[in-house]
Amino acid sequence: MRIGATELLLIFAVALLVIGPDRLPEFARKLGEAMGQFKTYSSKVAKDIQETVVDPMEETAAPIREAVKPIEEMDKSIRDGLRDIEKSFSDLGKPSAKKPEVHTPPVEDTPDRATVPASAEGESAELLKEEEK
Repeated sequence: MRIGATELLLIFAVALLVIGPDRLPEFARKLGEAMGQFKTYSSKVAKDIQETVVDPMEETAAPIREAVKPIEEMDKSIRDGLRDIEKSFSDLGKPSAKKPEVHTPPVEDTPDRATVPASAEGESAELLKEEEK
């Protein structure tokens, strides 16, 4: 909680009315000393808590973290493997983007038969008919 300038001015005015102008400097001095002592005690308590609770917990947790590391790595590798398996199963039954290759046997040219265009075949057939007549 933060106290702004207007709040401080209001507190000062109320203290001036309640305590009086004669005793206000003495009261402010005592309040300042009390705040200093409070700050000293609170920093000591924070240091004690750090030394007695937090530091021993961190020392205890360090070996546990080291022991858990290989388990976490194994878990990660298993999860990666499972993701790969799930992906391969999810792709089952779906047409693949790659077209299958069709193997066509090579055309062999035989020396006894030559390839003739269709129009030439028709002309040769007519020639054969004329020769027969």
